[in-house]
Amino acid sequence: MGTGSTLQVWLIVLLIIVVWPLFFLLLWSAILFFMSAAGGWRRLARTYATQEIPFGGRAFPWVSGMVGIARYNRTLIVTTNAAGIHIKTRRIFRFSHPALFIPWGDIRKPQRYSFLRREYITFDVGAPQLAWMRLDAAVFDGTPVAAALL
Repeated sequence: MGTGSTLQVWLIVLLIIVVWPLFFLLLWSAILFFMSAAGGWRRLARTYATQEIPFGGRAFPWVSGMVGIARYNRTLIVTTNAAGIHIKTRRIFRFSHPALFIPWGDIRKPQRYSFLRREYITFDVGAPQLAWMRLDAAVFDGTPVAAALL
């Protein structure tokens, strides 16, 4: 094995070590960016983005849900309190997904939805509607949304 082939091996190793992680990071960022845009999270963020940490209420750390056509399986962290619902994604999914705080009054047309023995609540957000969402029904126990469904 000559010097030229040793150099080629090291270049290939260098490409794998440096380029593959960069490629993966760019691909992951692009997927999250398009997921946010296609589902409607970005539209919601224009009105409901928040930097505040929710206080009081109940926290649900592994919630499944949807925003438009974008599915978030056990990646949402939801906190409910008297003022509304705070939704954020796990840190690895946070790119292009700022935390949201939606007041209860901005949740419109809630409906129960069952799929594979799981209960969900689907609802529109905003007036006029910015997006529709679906979250685990347990999140809404004891909230104004649950009272509206009775």
